[in-house]
Formats: sequence, structure tokens, C-alpha cells
Amino acid sequence: MLRSVTARAGVATALAAVIALVPSFAVAQDTGLLYIEVRDRDGLPVTDLTPADFAVSEGDTEVTVLSAEPVGPMKIALMVDNGHAMHEERALSPLRNALVDFLDTLGPEHEIFLATIGRQIFRRVDFTTDREELKDSANSIFLDEGSGAVVLDGVRETWERRFEDVESFPVFVMVVSDGTESSSSYNDDEYAELVNTLISNGTTVHGVLLSTRGGSLITQVMLNLTENTGGVYESVSAATGLEEAMISLANRMNDHADSVSARYRVIYEAPETRGDSISAGVRRSGVQLSLYGDMRMAP
Repeated sequence: MLRSVTARAGVATALAAVIALVPSFAVAQDTGLLYIEVRDRDGLPVTDLTPADFAVSEGDTEVTVLSAEPVGPMKIALMVDNGHAMHEERALSPLRNALVDFLDTLGPEHEIFLATIGRQIFRRVDFTTDREELKDSANSIFLDEGSGAVVLDGVRETWERRFEDVESFPVFVMVVSDGTESSSSYNDDEYAELVNTLISNGTTVHGVLLSTRGGSLITQVMLNLTENTGGVYESVSAATGLEEAMISLANRMNDHADSVSARYRVIYEAPETRGDSISAGVRRSGVQLSLYGDMRMAP
């Protein structure tokens, strides 16, 4: 029996004119991405489906399903601003404590990559579930007096070099100040391309901002990235607020991971003429389906 539902194709919500409106389910020009939640009669996740079990149509065209992988665990790039603005606020101890508390609160199954982005991108720990290694590295972070943060370069280079297009649950967690953004110059098209790459691959960006200057380019960037990818944005006015903010974020991320545990990341061949709606079904009786165009967190 084929159980099916239909959804309208999603689009990215822009906060600035430089962000193009694109289908959130588009992985590449010739493929599409869709998240399908499948539960049994008791509401429990159905975890043993294969690509052959799914039927997907875009518009009136049935398409070939290339892959269907269960979502999760999260693969998280934890990017930490250790630049001059953090130094000015004497944020070293609160920052270290906040990172350790985040690592202790987040579920142990999620992989984390740790990097600092003051002056330049510095890889501290590659993707791992080893919380002790991550906490040891977090406790050895020092602040770089006189340096700005390379926020956009950090996101772009980490995505290109550390993630793969096949990631089922990619996430960025940015712990930054509203100091100087020292990334290379981005024109409107380059910035839009970066943001749409994140959106189209189902990437979520969360941001915790130490805000002491009343707004900056970094503030605008973090608001834009988190809004467009469905992430959490939280601003604190003192370094002592970082710890509570990071614990709260970790708890929300845990809850979100639980809520999407019944989803499959489905990639399919896009039709030559793109449709404005998607239909999907599962060749199994007694199941319930829900369709999603991205991995956005519920408000």
C-alpha cells in the first residue's frame, strides 16, 4: 500500500536583499532534497526503510529517489570567536565555562568539530564524540588581543573542507562577539551563494552573540544566517551570560534532535521542469507521513 502526502515547495526567507529566494529542497541543479517523517500506528519512528520504499513526485512528474538516510545524529561545527572584542570584555573564563557546559549538556551521540576564528581559522579538534578531548581543548583557548573575527570565512571554509554534501544533519554553532568582522570581502552574489548553499543542504546555523556595541556587521550576519537557516539566535550583554545561553542552546538542540528522529533525508533526481509542489509516499501500510523542506527548529 502506498501512503502519500503533498507539500508546497519551500523557500528561504530573506532578511536582506542579498539573499536570493531559492527552493529549500534543492541540493544541486539536478537533484532535490526532501525530509520525510515516517511513524507507525503507535507514533514510533519507522527506521528500516530504503530508497526503494519511497515514491516522490515533483509537480506531475514522478522522480527517481537516489538515497534515503535517517536523520542524525548532529554533526556540529562549534566556531568560537577568541578575538579582541572578547579580550576587551575579559571574557576568557566565562567563554571557557560556557563551552564546557555546552559540551556537557549536549547529547553524547553528536559529533563536534571545534575551531577558533579570532584573526584566522584554527582547527582545534576534528569531528569527534570524545567530550573530554573537546573540553580539554576548550579550556586551553586563549584570547587574541588586537584581532577581529573571521565569521564568514570560518563558515565558508569549514563547510567546504570539513563537511560533505551527504551530511544528514549538519549544524553550525557560532559563539561570537559584535567586534570587527575580518573576513575577506564578500559581494552580494558571493554572500547569497554561501547562504543558499547552507540552506539547500539542510544546514542549521545557531548563534550566541556577546553584544556590547549596539550592533555591528557580525550582528547583522548572525541574525541573517540564523533566520535563513531556522536556527537559534541569542544575544547577551555581558560575558557572564554566555554560560546560561550555551546551556539553553544545547537543551534546545537536544529537543530538536529528538523531534526530527523519525525523518529521512531523501535525495532525488530533479525533473527537467521543476514543479511547485512535492508529493511523497511510502510503500508500506500502517504508517503516517509528514513532509519537510528543511530542518528548521520550531519557534
